[in-house]
Amino acid sequence: MKKWLQKKFGTKKQSRYTVNGGGVETSRASYSFNGQDKKQRRTLLKKLNLYWSSKKDRGATSYQSAPEPKGLRKALLALSLVCVAGIFFKSGGFSLFGLLLEDIDYFRITEIKVEGCRNSSPDEIRAASGVMVSASLFSVDQQRITENVRKESLWVDQISVARHWPDTLILRVHEFKPHALIALGQEDRAELYYLDKNGYAFIKTTFGMDLDFPVITGFEDAGDQESAPAGLEGPLDLLRLAGTNNPNLPVQSISELHMDEQEGLVLYLVEHPFPIFFGDGDIRKKYVRLRKVLEMLYKPRRTGMDIGRVAYIKMDYLKDKVIVGYDESG
Repeated sequence: MKKWLQKKFGTKKQSRYTVNGGGVETSRASYSFNGQDKKQRRTLLKKLNLYWSSKKDRGATSYQSAPEPKGLRKALLALSLVCVAGIFFKSGGFSLFGLLLEDIDYFRITEIKVEGCRNSSPDEIRAASGVMVSASLFSVDQQRITENVRKESLWVDQISVARHWPDTLILRVHEFKPHALIALGQEDRAELYYLDKNGYAFIKTTFGMDLDFPVITGFEDAGDQESAPAGLEGPLDLLRLAGTNNPNLPVQSISELHMDEQEGLVLYLVEHPFPIFFGDGDIRKKYVRLRKVLEMLYKPRRTGMDIGRVAYIKMDYLKDKVIVGYDESG
């Protein structure tokens, strides 16, 4: 070690403040140095300070890892929080958390708001929901509320729940929208029901209700009203296509869609009484062809075809062929 220090800082010459080279004279109270001695002493102290400073810096560097970028730390923290939150909610943590807070008065309901009613009333929905004022916001069950309301209001499809903390419950009502009418029952005693776009007959019509919709006939019973009756896919597909409101065949021009056992789907227009035989299958292709046929029939001067003389139109007369039958008496 001594040799290394000597090599590092140089060999110190014999000091003038030593006694015969044997060290400092201890009997003296103080020492004085000439200029050369002071210069040599300062140089030695400077080298020692530099040496120990460099040792200290190297030691600190060897035990400390490089600092991580702040952006990376924030990203890792955010990712960790998201993972923890996901595990918490997936394992039912919110329900457990709600159970712990259910009895706290601060979260008791003081107001129930109802939004989205068109044919049902807010008071009806509020009463049918089964939710009591003073109940805890944490105890609200959306599925149970929907089931309760649908028993009382046939217009309601779904109820969504929103909580306005700490004490307000909001019930958002999603009602069925009539897409067509369907006649159900024996022909002489058939009753009209509203039909939604998915084929669900949700409510029987009564006096004063809007009946300005296409009527689907040929079905005696809806069977399970939670699903469309068998064979209803064709009429629903045609209504969806007509819903694009092409000027030659808008949905408003359709009066009746009848399902016949032999002929399949038969279409009747509002302004013209003749039947249009669609048959079975290929509804989109036949709809596009019918639009073109009607376009020609609506322009008799240009095409020589008069829609007033038409007796029927068969969309499936032959493969890829349409036949327009005329009334000879006209």
